[in-house]
Amino acid sequence: MPTCTGIVVRSAAGDNAPEVAEFAIRSIKEVYGREISPEWDRDLLNFQKVYLETPGNTFLTAYAGDDKIVGALAVRRYDGRIRILDGFYDLKATAELSRCFVDKQYRRNSIGSLLVKEAERFCKSSGYRLVYLHTHKYLPGALNFWQSQGYMVRVDEGGPQQTVHLEKAL
Repeated sequence: MPTCTGIVVRSAAGDNAPEVAEFAIRSIKEVYGREISPEWDRDLLNFQKVYLETPGNTFLTAYAGDDKIVGALAVRRYDGRIRILDGFYDLKATAELSRCFVDKQYRRNSIGSLLVKEAERFCKSSGYRLVYLHTHKYLPGALNFWQSQGYMVRVDEGGPQQTVHLEKAL
């Protein structure tokens, strides 16, 4: 897989799954200021099954030269769970990106862009034709980042969560 300034991106595997899941859990606590929730974080609580055993899903991880995890991005088939998006997506051909995190000390080094490019490559090779994701306006730089990667706003929900749904055709 590609490298960027000494960064290597790999799909999670059985031997590093606990370490990768822990990076995501730490990142959630840091970014969102909350603990893990069985309602919102089922994928991380069932990491092996969701990301390692389900075809069309993967959890990409960026490593620095010392094998330190410095970034992550999850890919899985979009499941149609978001009501405001009912009818917009072909569930057999739509991937969802989530869990995009880059270690604070490594931000602004194109690691997020590298993860997105690799995720899109995985999506194409898995037969997906569209990629969906959502972000929140209160996350500094998040919406601008995704738009800079070519993602277009599908629905801007507003409200207290400031959720914005985006998509990109492959």
